[in-house]
Amino acid sequence: MNNMDWAIEDNFLSKNFEFSNSSKAMKFINDATVLAVDNKQDPDIHIYSERFVSIKIPIKNNSSISENEIRLANLINRIG
Repeated sequence: MNNMDWAIEDNFLSKNFEFSNSSKAMKFINDATVLAVDNKQDPDIHIYSERFVSIKIPIKNNSSISENEIRLANLINRIG
């Protein structure tokens, strides 16, 4: 899975990210959104407590994680 540190929860790959301030968290959200659109994925992205971001990538095939979902998770890890 290429160093996957994402949890599998209720048919989602999920991970929380922490940033030093809200500006960095918002930049991360914008960059992650661009990656999601480019990879034809539709993750749930939430910011909370100003500098924490939660991302959940839906697992479209309920029984297995696709290469596209893994690719997006790895790309998001690179910018996180």
